[in-house]
This record gives sequence, C-alpha cells and structure tokens, in this order.
Amino acid sequence: MNPKLKKTAAVMILSASLMSTGYSAFAEETTPAVAAEVKAQTVYPLTDQLEVEVKSILNEHVPEGTRIGVVVRMKNNYSDFVRVPEYELRVKTEDGTEYKLEPSASNAKAIQSKANTELSYMAVIDRTDDVALSEVNWTDVDYYVYPKKQTLILAIPVAGQSWQGSDMQIKDEAAVKKWSDSFKIPSLISPIQYTPVNIDKQSTEQGTVYVVQLLAYNPTDKRETVPDFLVDGKTGAKVFSGKRVEEGQVVLEGKEEKYIHYAIPTEQDTVLSSLNVLTTENFTQAPASAGAAPEVVKYNVGRLNILLPSQTLGNSYETYAMGSAMKFDSRSELIHPDIDVSLVEFEMQDNEEEGNKNVTAKFKLYNKSDRPMAIPVFDADLVSAEGYEYTGKRQTITDSPILPNGGITVNYSFALPVSESGQGLAMKIGDPKTAAPYKTTIAAYRVALQQPEDGAVKFNVYPFRFDLTHWDISFQFNSQTFEYSYKGKFFMDIEREPNVQVDANFSKLQFELYDSAGRLVGTSTNSFIGPNRLVTGENNIVFKGTSQQFDAPLTLKVYEVYTTASGESKRLVTQLTQ
Repeated sequence: MNPKLKKTAAVMILSASLMSTGYSAFAEETTPAVAAEVKAQTVYPLTDQLEVEVKSILNEHVPEGTRIGVVVRMKNNYSDFVRVPEYELRVKTEDGTEYKLEPSASNAKAIQSKANTELSYMAVIDRTDDVALSEVNWTDVDYYVYPKKQTLILAIPVAGQSWQGSDMQIKDEAAVKKWSDSFKIPSLISPIQYTPVNIDKQSTEQGTVYVVQLLAYNPTDKRETVPDFLVDGKTGAKVFSGKRVEEGQVVLEGKEEKYIHYAIPTEQDTVLSSLNVLTTENFTQAPASAGAAPEVVKYNVGRLNILLPSQTLGNSYETYAMGSAMKFDSRSELIHPDIDVSLVEFEMQDNEEEGNKNVTAKFKLYNKSDRPMAIPVFDADLVSAEGYEYTGKRQTITDSPILPNGGITVNYSFALPVSESGQGLAMKIGDPKTAAPYKTTIAAYRVALQQPEDGAVKFNVYPFRFDLTHWDISFQFNSQTFEYSYKGKFFMDIEREPNVQVDANFSKLQFELYDSAGRLVGTSTNSFIGPNRLVTGENNIVFKGTSQQFDAPLTLKVYEVYTTASGESKRLVTQLTQ
C-alpha cells in the first residue's frame, strides 16, 4: 500500500474513534455544569511516541500581505526524551496551494517523558486576497536525493478554524456564550471556570471605561494559577482592547473562587454588544545576524464570544426596605460581616441655585461586634430608570473607629439633571479598592425616594428628631448704618436615637432667612455637639448678615449641611414662613 495513503487512512480511523468517544489527551477536570460546553480537541498520532493537536491558527491581512501562524501542542507518550521530528509544517489552501511555515526560534528541540510542549510556526506570504486554509500537514522532505523526496506524514483538516483578526465575528455556536454562562477557555490546559458577573460603564480621568468582572473558580483539589488571556469589547463596527486589572499572578487554591477584572477603554458614547475572550500566542524570529536580539511576534486568537444583556441590569435589582441591613457580595472583603449598613434617609430636592436636582442618601453603619471596627470606605452610585449613572460625593468623616454595639452615619450627595423624575432609581454600592483604580459593585437595590414634609415643624436629621414647639424671628434697625439685623428664638424638643456616634464632622443645621423678594438676608450654622450646640428647650440664634430694607413676610429654610471632598452639600429639612 502507498505509505501516504496508509498513514492518512490510519489517522482518519483513529480520529473518528477519538471523536466518537469524546476523548482528549489534554482534557482537564471539569464540573457537570460546564462539561457539555467543553469541546474536546482532536488529537492525532504523529509518530509512535508523539501525538499532536492544533491549538491556534492565524490567517490575517498585514501590510506585507497575509500572515499565517500555527501553534500546535505536542505530547510525548514515551518513557524517555523524544526529539521533535524535523518535518516541515505546511498549510494548504482551498485552491490546493501549499505554504511552508518557519518554526519559531524558541521551539523546543526535544520533549521530556509524558510532557507537553507548544510549537509555533509562521510565514508572511505576498498575497492580498482572502486566503482560505483547509489543512495543516507535516511533510518529511529528503533533500539529499534528486529530485527531492516528499512524504506526507500527517494531515489535519482545519477549514473554518482560522482567526482572521480582531474584526472577525465568532459564529461557532459552541463558542458563543450568553451572559452569566460559565465557561472554560478552549485551547488552554487549565481547569479554571469563569462566570461573567458584572459589567459597569465608568467615567474616569482617562475617559470612559467598561469594567468587566469575572468569577474564576478552581474545581480541583490542587492549586491552580489563572492563565493569561484577554477580554475585548465589541460593537457592531468597532473593537476595543481590554486589559486585566489585577497585576501579577492570580492563584486559586482547591475549590477556591476569586474575582478578576478587565478594563476596556471606549469612546464616550460607545455601547458594547458583546465581549471577545482571546489568548496570546508568540513566535520568535531568529536574529538576522550574529549577536542581534531575536524579535518576538505576539498575536491574539479569539476563543469565545460573550453576549451582553440587552436590557438594563437594574431591572432585576431587589427592592430595598428603608432601614434594613444591606446584603453584600459574600466574596467582598471591603465591609466586615459584623458591620450592618442600612439606608436611613433618601430624598431628592430641587437645587434652583445650581440648576439641577440634589439627592441625599444617609447610611447608618452599625458595629455588632464587641470590639471597635474601622469605618469602611465605599462608593455609592445612583442608576436612573433609563440606565444613567450618577456618582455620589461622600461626606468627610472622622478616622475614629465605630465603637462596639454602636453606629455612625455617612451622607452621600448626588447631582441629577432637572429632567430626572426620581422614579425607578437604583442604588449601587461600590468597592473602590479591589480593582483600583476602578470600582466594582458589591450590592445593588431599587430604592424609593422619601417625600419631605413641606412647611412642617417636625423634621428628622438622623439620628435626631426635631419638634419646633415655638419659634419667632425679630429684627433690629441700626439708624447709623440703616441696616436691619435678625435674631431668632426657637423652642425645640430634640430626641436622639441611642448608640449612634456624633462628632465634629457630623452634619450641622443651617438656618437661612429670606425676605419676601427671595433675597437671602441672614444665615446661622449650628452644631449638634460642643458648648453652643442645639438643645431641647430655648435656643437663641443670631443671624449673620444684614439687609437695607425689611420686606415681610420672612421665610426660614432649615438645611442639614455637611462637607464632602468637593465642597459643602445640603438638604432642606423644613421651610417655615413668618
């Protein structure tokens, strides 16, 4: 029998048997949840000791023509060293043309017993038309006879398997994943499984960035390192390259899971439709002259496409009950389990001076333990029903810890456009440390706004409750300066929630006095602590500021004010007219 036909027939029979049993010499342990999704790569015998499988095929246009790259994985099943055969690796196109690929200068010359190695090959051919590859083959060429003798050793069909560059669309159904589907990365000898968890569009100083959060899980009992791979973002017409946020190795112990994050810089108005998962291959070109450094060519090969949700993820957020303890991602270490975080105030008001609307959210942090706890620093963002996000400005607070069985409050201020109705708002709690400089979401709820009482003599500034039992504003005219000054007398009944800490950084009450024309004629800021603090009973308040005319009636606006990193923020708590 013709040796060529004999070898090809043997390969076809073995290939059919391997595919029918689903066997792969490089298959790794996997869980039932993803077992059906792991497509076994076909392994072929190259010699009596070696078997091979095609890992990657590149076929892309470059300025010089068409670059073709092939990476194969070779395994030594023998009990001793085995040299890599000096066969030529070639590719055949659909029109029957063959091209020889050059081996990488870093390719191994021999393989240790029972070990694997990856071999890289590449060639740039002077063709600008589309080249369709149909086959990868190993050919033994005897140059010492004339004419040279060529013997086909092994041919592997590869039609439709080429990666044609970042613009290529992945159409293989097995390689297209829905959002939240668990997957393993084809071609990698790694048991680690990945699940898309969250994707956030964030505005940073460097521009707009999508942050993708994947949960990596090691289903084995031994330690595994997360392999390097890339995640790119795709729209209908463009591709945006991503980069892993975590630097260095990410190691998972047996049965352990961790988050990894990818940052994808985009244009401001970009709306991603899917993600591509890619791996990187290397080819080392031999130096052109002695002493010159070799050149390493890196290229990426697409493995999977992940479809993004078509609707806003906020639609599935749980509805929040005001005052209840929030539930955070159990894998997050930002907020200690002994600290309960609850939302105790959530109001939206018009900010006519700045031409927007202002939302104030007050969080209560309560320490359930028997030891002092550090105050966690978290981010808060509002998501509108249309999907717009607004970042909260955090109140400046003390560095003192939260005492045992005690609590503190922290305010966040949000500026929203005048057009925002406030219906269907969601609150996202973010971790600014784990994936710094980006943030990740550790909790999200749909939250209904509280309605402030307009003109009420009773109001709350948590943990304080006020009842203005009587109040009066008097004025005095200065005949020398022809100016009016103002003084107020307020009788208050103040109740305080127990076990909530208040210090110098806590909010203050700011009294603002306006005349009938809406002009601000006097202000007074009063603290809840210190010698001149507001107390139950009589409080005499002198307003700073004067007016040159007296226009009745006077309107008193009382605000809760607090300091943020970008300035002062305030919330109207009551408005009264005299």
